[in-house]
Amino acid sequence: MKRPEQILVRFAAAVVLVQVAVTVAFNDIQWTAPVLLFWGVVIAASLCFVAAICLMALAHRNQQAELGFVALFFVSASLLPLVHGITTPGVLYAQNSATAASVFWAVPVGIAAMSPGLLRSHWIGRSIAARWQRWAVAWILIMAAISGTMLVSPNLVPVPEMGSRAAIASAFVFLAATILAAWRHARLAQIAQHNGPLVVAFGYVLVGSSVLVFISGPPYAPHFWLAHALDIGGVFLATIGGVVVYLRTGNSRSVIAPVVAVDPHAALELGLSPLVHEFVADLETKDQITRDHVVRCASLAVELAGSLGLRPSQLRQAGLVGLLHDVGKLRIPDDILKKPGRLSDPEMAVIQTHSAVGFDLLIQSPGLEPLAPLVRSHHERIDGRGYPDELQGDQIPLIARLIAVCDAFDAMTMTRQYREGMPIERAHAILREHAGSQWDEEMVAALILLTSTPGRSVAAAPALGSIGREEGERMGCGCLPVVAELPSPSVALRRKRVVPVGA
Repeated sequence: MKRPEQILVRFAAAVVLVQVAVTVAFNDIQWTAPVLLFWGVVIAASLCFVAAICLMALAHRNQQAELGFVALFFVSASLLPLVHGITTPGVLYAQNSATAASVFWAVPVGIAAMSPGLLRSHWIGRSIAARWQRWAVAWILIMAAISGTMLVSPNLVPVPEMGSRAAIASAFVFLAATILAAWRHARLAQIAQHNGPLVVAFGYVLVGSSVLVFISGPPYAPHFWLAHALDIGGVFLATIGGVVVYLRTGNSRSVIAPVVAVDPHAALELGLSPLVHEFVADLETKDQITRDHVVRCASLAVELAGSLGLRPSQLRQAGLVGLLHDVGKLRIPDDILKKPGRLSDPEMAVIQTHSAVGFDLLIQSPGLEPLAPLVRSHHERIDGRGYPDELQGDQIPLIARLIAVCDAFDAMTMTRQYREGMPIERAHAILREHAGSQWDEEMVAALILLTSTPGRSVAAAPALGSIGREEGERMGCGCLPVVAELPSPSVALRRKRVVPVGA
């Protein structure tokens, strides 16, 4: 199966090439039909606007900022084109600039409206996302004001002349911006191992490519009609299609999760198999502290992998290994795992078997076998003094080195049954002191930079907090088929006796 990014690139290239080819080959042909344009655009844009508002309502009901930002883009991509249809010259209006201006400004206004969703890693984006309903209302009012202004004064809003240098440059800038947004969704489809986010990616490409109508005149040429079809088709994919599925299934999560996952954590959670949820649920039954630790580690690992510029497949690996790196502790006796004081040397030796036990458990779990060596190696050290295999340097897999740093940072900063968590600054000092011997220097530097963000709290609720719990299982299982053959982690543990590996 091709990677989602490859699918997106080919799709975007095909759409743009078709648009340019039609523009060049049939520029002298015209089919002037203002009444058809009026009714076709008004009806289609109205349906698209209603669908976008429905998605916005779903976002409000489910408290999903991500869906709200996506819906805002498509509100713009339908409301302003509605003005385009209403102001068609020769029906209700004479010749005017609003017909072109409404289409020209729809994409940049939509990008501005959804920009906080693309800037969630920045404090400004996070701040707006926390108040996304107010932001959405404000932008809908702005779009309504722009639309009303165009209808009342159809020659007030400026627009570059079709075919001019300004129009051509602007068209390609707007197209590039929408392709960047689409690229983000394609990467998330790769992380999620689910093609749902490609629906939104294709929608962005279609809407963005419609602005290429401004690279050449005149109106009513074949490329003019094609641009309208692309815009309507793009909005339809991301809005009407989603609403139809919602009405058929009655399950908003089964629609929203695959279509609008716009951050790596949401994409990772979307792609989790029921078996992963069950492993985490078993950890919660075994020891709440361990369960919360792996969830925080997974969340931090995804962030760290993203900050290092790793590939989507590696982001997914980092999140999965973060969730499963301590799964071997399911076999550790409770009196050792939950001991309130320091462990004796024999007890420590038992604890250190958990990475090898985790390997043994995952190697027999369908779909999770590739993660087993990474789980096994997360306690190896750069200087070769780690366990269980005494690997050193680059012998330790990249993701295992990443998880080792996240594991240590969370263990140091969070309160355990035997000690209080230390301040972030103290944890940073310890990481620096042992970088290059215990931990990978690049990973340590990246983690310190990531966790030095002002206002960051180690006690904040992790982005993956629902995994392994009833709500998390519904979210995961609602998007992916349940494979009946998958063994229960607890059953797998009973079936196979794991031989401890010494420290």
